[in-house]
Amino acid sequence: MIEVFAVTLAVTGLTSLQSEIGAVVNTMAIPSSIDILGKGVPLLNIIVTIAIIAVGVGLAKFLKVFITRYIGTKLPADARNNIAKAAYYGVIAIALLSALGSSGVDLSGVLVAGGIAGIVIGFATQSLFSNLISGIFLYIDKPMKAGDPVLLTGKLPDVAGVVIETTPLSTRFRMFDGTYARLPNTEVFSSEIRNYSGAVARRVEISIGIAYGQDIDMAISVIRKTLNDTSLVLVEPEPSVYVDSLGESSININVWCWAPFSEWFSVKTMLIQKIKQEFDSNKIEVSMPQGKSN
Repeated sequence: MIEVFAVTLAVTGLTSLQSEIGAVVNTMAIPSSIDILGKGVPLLNIIVTIAIIAVGVGLAKFLKVFITRYIGTKLPADARNNIAKAAYYGVIAIALLSALGSSGVDLSGVLVAGGIAGIVIGFATQSLFSNLISGIFLYIDKPMKAGDPVLLTGKLPDVAGVVIETTPLSTRFRMFDGTYARLPNTEVFSSEIRNYSGAVARRVEISIGIAYGQDIDMAISVIRKTLNDTSLVLVEPEPSVYVDSLGESSININVWCWAPFSEWFSVKTMLIQKIKQEFDSNKIEVSMPQGKSN
């Protein structure tokens, strides 16, 4: 509304000077009209049109700087720049329309064609604007930033990787397998985002199946000793080892423990190997799938 009022005020001021400019033109014996494409256009209209465009560009630049330096200081840099650009081009568009109106050009046909084109373009760019708005909300909400390891679930198939950057239209990730993915901001914003960057420790979860007939207490004791002997397994929170379920061919034991976030993967792989070695040493049989008898 500020830019509309400013341009309207400028147009009103320029119109009030129209009679004075006409008097000056007549006094200096300058031609009252100029032939453009075979049509005589009043010189006064040309001067007013140029003046409106010049004032509009000046106001657009002022508004862009004002938003960048004062209004948008609490917004992320990318969001602030996008809003400033939208205001800049919006003021210029209003100035151009005002200039065309003052030049005496009949805009009815242009407006009709523009309305039809606007509907077509609106349908074509619906997803574009949706991604743009979602990108702004991601900037404001800040659920993640570049360099954060994240897991996206819910709206999309699970996506796990490190955030590379969030642009106005999409977010780019480096997946944990080394590949890169680009996702529309709409899909990212509507997904559940699990951010691991702020976590000091992460829980390691391992499920182990031992054969029926094995000593459950001994198996749990061996697992606990393995956890105690592994230096990277944290004492607090305390590890948990318990029988989770009785399967068709195995007694399923869950192992939960905590490790430093940066060492989570190496601790998990190390524990699986060490527990299997300890089971072998203590002759504890890990369950194998049993074939169905006919």
